[in-house]
Amino acid sequence: MPTIDEEVKGKRGELLSLLKKLVAIRTDVPPGENYNEIIDFLIPKFEAFGFKCEKVEMPQEVYETRQKQEGLRGERVNLVARRDAKSGAGAKERLTVYTHLDVVPAGSGWHTDPFEATVRDDKVYGRGVADSKGAVACLLTALSVAETLELEQKRDLEVVLTTDEEVGPYSGLCYLADAGFLTGKYFLCMDGDNDGVCVATNGIIVWEAEIFGKSCHSSYSFIGENAIEKANLLLNELMQLKGTIEQRTSKMPCSPFLRELTGIERMRAVFNVTMMNAGVKENVIPERCELRGDRRYLPEEPLEEVLHELEEHFKRATEKHGIRARWEFKPMYPPMFTDPNDSFVEEVRRNASAAFRREMEIIGVQGSLDVAYAVKKTKQKACAFGVGRSVESNAHAPDENVRIDDLLNYTKFLMLSLFNLD
Repeated sequence: MPTIDEEVKGKRGELLSLLKKLVAIRTDVPPGENYNEIIDFLIPKFEAFGFKCEKVEMPQEVYETRQKQEGLRGERVNLVARRDAKSGAGAKERLTVYTHLDVVPAGSGWHTDPFEATVRDDKVYGRGVADSKGAVACLLTALSVAETLELEQKRDLEVVLTTDEEVGPYSGLCYLADAGFLTGKYFLCMDGDNDGVCVATNGIIVWEAEIFGKSCHSSYSFIGENAIEKANLLLNELMQLKGTIEQRTSKMPCSPFLRELTGIERMRAVFNVTMMNAGVKENVIPERCELRGDRRYLPEEPLEEVLHELEEHFKRATEKHGIRARWEFKPMYPPMFTDPNDSFVEEVRRNASAAFRREMEIIGVQGSLDVAYAVKKTKQKACAFGVGRSVESNAHAPDENVRIDDLLNYTKFLMLSLFNLD
């Protein structure tokens, strides 16, 4: 690959300039109000390479019933760009190439401007450089290199760049799947990291519980009922449930980097309590306490059984302690699983190994992807391989970063995956 190496390295400045422009377009969600701007920026880029582009907006009635939530503003628009292989190139299949354009809010603690991509110590820092705008910049750079070298596509290409992945539960990709826009036989997700080729993800259920007490003056607390104290009884029961759930593991291995960091060998089921809210003043006994959290369930765990277990445990715990409460469980993205022995998965693994010059494993990840919802609908063979590093890139945290070498290697990975190089 010396010619490709040289060409890709020669596009380094172009790649970084493009990434800086993408990062500068504020697509943090909530509110997600600049989706039109980034789609309008990208359409001429793809059209210049011969793609037919379509801006697809989630209909208002779908948004109102499936996605609307506090803090969101603006149109929920997405990009679908298609280019068929040239006649005689032997393309028999279409490949869907996907990632999302929205990013999480910047938050505090940054040492650089999160929306002004900064190059320092052979890395690029900025919100979205790893998750997932870096992959978009690499894709456009790969198309540029392919045009310079006059390379033929392996397959017909369908590029899908969507929005609201970071907030769910019904992202742009989910809508495109339901509306019939995803037409590839195979699905390459550019979201995630480059720890390995991901074929499995956990599903996610978010839960909330409202515990009721009786308010009174704190000096007469014995005539009231403290909702926080009742919630604490429930929390103790939930920690027992957590211990039971987190003994369960998948047959899919975790990434080697996570194994090295934590000693965890395989994907693990998880139960979390992540939010607690109660009280109005120090001298008022609270009449209400709200708990929230999530349950990450394995590809091997049926959703119906997971929901039943949660329902039964909450019911037993509240009855045991005489707690008045209500609870709700909301399934979000389902788990994803593609046969690790599928020929497409092996092709992606081989290309990733060659581009990054290390043997890539086929792995599962703890997180959840909207891809799982989409391919459950479309039945596409799917796997995920991204540009960042799970332990190093700080996605969703201050000083999100990606190695410049990884951007270049990822561009080469896309070249190997999309074009005939023989």
